[in-house]
Amino acid sequence: MTTPAQNASSDTSAYAAPTPAGRFVWHDLMTTDASRAQAFYTALFGWTTQVMPMGEFGDYTMVTAGEHGVGGIVPLDAAHGVPSHWIAYASTADVDATCARIEALGGKTCVPPADIPGVGRFAVSEDPQGAVFSPFRGNDPSPEPPVNAPLGTVAWNELLTTDPEAAAKFYGELFGWTHESMDMPLGTYGLFKRGDQYAGGMMPMPPEAESRPNWLPYFAVASADAAVAQIAALGGTPMMEPMDIQEWGRMAVAQDPTGAYFAVLENKSPM
Repeated sequence: MTTPAQNASSDTSAYAAPTPAGRFVWHDLMTTDASRAQAFYTALFGWTTQVMPMGEFGDYTMVTAGEHGVGGIVPLDAAHGVPSHWIAYASTADVDATCARIEALGGKTCVPPADIPGVGRFAVSEDPQGAVFSPFRGNDPSPEPPVNAPLGTVAWNELLTTDPEAAAKFYGELFGWTHESMDMPLGTYGLFKRGDQYAGGMMPMPPEAESRPNWLPYFAVASADAAVAQIAALGGTPMMEPMDIQEWGRMAVAQDPTGAYFAVLENKSPM
C-alpha cells in the first residue's frame, strides 16, 4: 500500500464515509530482503501471501492471517540507507489536511499525499521525535477490529519515543487522542485513547536503544515463550525475553532477520 500513483489528485469527494480518525487500519513491512522476510513471518505466524503487481512500482505482497488482512511486504532498496521497519497506517478523513497539520505541529511529510489506485489516499509522515507513520483514507471504510485480535494479526501498537510528553501533545492535537499513564514493571506506561477505546501505548526509548523512535506492532500469538523460541530458530533475534504485562498477557520484543523490530503478545484479556 505504500506505492503512490504519479500526479495524484487531492480530491477526496469520491471517497466513501471515512473510518474514524486515528485508528490503525493497516501495517506494511518495508524490508531490504522481501523474500527472506516473507519466509520468516509466514513460518512464524502462518500467514498467507498474494503478490499484487503494481506496474512501474513493482510488486506488493498482501499478507493475511486466516481471513483477516494484516498488511503488506514492500521491498526497500538497501542502497538508500533506510533500515527495515514496520509502518502503521492511521485513518484520517483528509490526508492532505492531516499532513499540513502534522507539519504545523512540528512533524514532517516524508512522502507527499498520493492516491493508491482502487484503494485510497496515503502519505508517509514523521512525528516531531522521528517516529514514522502513514496517514490514510481508504475508498471504503475499514471494518471494526474484533475484541480479541486473531492470531497473527496486529493486537497492539506502541510508540517508543524520546519525549513522551511532547508526543502525547502532538498526537492529541493531531487525532484528538487523550492520554493517561499507568505504572508498569519497566516504568511509566502511556495509554492513548480514541474516545472510550484504546488507540495504542507509549514508552520512553531505553537509553541503550539503537533504533530511532518508532511505532512498534504487537502480533497476537498463542504463546509468547514459544514464539520467541521459534523466532530464534528462524533466524530472528529476541531483544526482550517474555514478560507478563498486568492483566493483559505476556509479551516479548524481537528483530526479524532483515532488521525490523516487532513484538509478540499472548493475549489474556482484550487490549
